Amino acid sequence: MCINSGRVNVSIFRRFFSGSLQCCRLLSCLSVSCAWTSSAMMALAGLALTASHAVAEDRFTLMLGAQEYWDSNFARNAEVDSEHYTRATASVALHERWSKQDIALGVSGSRYAYAQRDDLDVSFYEGKARWRSDWNSRVKTAFAWARDAYAVDRLEFADKDVVARDDASGELTLGMGKYLGLTLGARQVAQTHSNKLRDYLDFDEDEWFVASSYSTANKSSLSLRLREGSRDYVNPVPDAVAVLDFDYRQLEIEGSWTLTRKTQLGFTLGRFKREGDVNAGTGTQALIDLRWAMSEKMTLSLNYSQSEPAVGETSDSPSSVRTGKLILGWEPRSKWLFTAAAGYSKQAYAQRLIEPARDETITSFSPLALTYQLSDLLRIRLDTQWVDRQSPLVYRDYDYVQASLGIALVF
Repeated sequence: MCINSGRVNVSIFRRFFSGSLQCCRLLSCLSVSCAWTSSAMMALAGLALTASHAVAEDRFTLMLGAQEYWDSNFARNAEVDSEHYTRATASVALHERWSKQDIALGVSGSRYAYAQRDDLDVSFYEGKARWRSDWNSRVKTAFAWARDAYAVDRLEFADKDVVARDDASGELTLGMGKYLGLTLGARQVAQTHSNKLRDYLDFDEDEWFVASSYSTANKSSLSLRLREGSRDYVNPVPDAVAVLDFDYRQLEIEGSWTLTRKTQLGFTLGRFKREGDVNAGTGTQALIDLRWAMSEKMTLSLNYSQSEPAVGETSDSPSSVRTGKLILGWEPRSKWLFTAAAGYSKQAYAQRLIEPARDETITSFSPLALTYQLSDLLRIRLDTQWVDRQSPLVYRDYDYVQASLGIALVF
């Protein structure tokens, strides 16, 4: 887990999982960032269909999948406006280990096709790459690149737009004894929008960081990290009175603790300071995740997050977000996985132009998510979700039901 200057980073939870019960853990973490809307979360549920049961030991993997979505209120407003759409995906992954080198590459493409709004049909790609090296018992290096992308929700923007975020990093870790380590690194992020009407939200972010860590024999760890960097919006609005650019510094503590053989606690707590025209001041970021293996077949996850997104993170970034979520997973047999989830989020908005300062709440309930492995090659997934958003603004006060059914082939 890590927290950057403006959001709780969720990309770390989107790795290819090999454990069957970790699929529900993936979904529990996606609600952390307000930048990822509910439709993006359901899209990632489709990604989990193809990725959650991938065989991690395979050197090469090819996945083909399709997911059908039914949305009772696609326009995200007070009026009923349903839609049916299809998401087709294809991905390839390569994982190679030799000596003390670990290299992984992966790329996936997605295509959305809408039944009633073909003007919103869109295609985009995502990818990951990493190179980890253990040069000796004390010196390690890691380089990584990840590209995340999603088609925006109607509440965020009424037209077609794909938000893409490229994240590249490199770090050097020096072992200082059996349990201590020192890490130095740098990171670069670029966010872009495919729609020219929203390119004023494109930004580049550069960061360096230093961290000290302590690990125990039972695989628990604790680290203290200092981050410092700057964010520049590359296409500012002409003649703007103030700019969104800012510099930041953040101190955070991160831990992963094995409380018992069946219980793990992960947390990240950070305090930041931003210096800019619009984005200025101090704030707190937090992420707490408790996981409990109730039995060999059932797992319970509790998640809480708090963030204060920077203005410009999305088109209507709230000033603060607090979210809690509960996930229950049940694996009656090796080929079946059932999950249920409930979440509650409170978002505070500062006054902007014609919109007043206000609080909005989002209540979500996923009564059933089912994954069934028909064979080594074929998987089926069913997802259901109900969301209720309450706002004093009529056009932002709505609810909807969404369901999806998908199939994936893994070679």
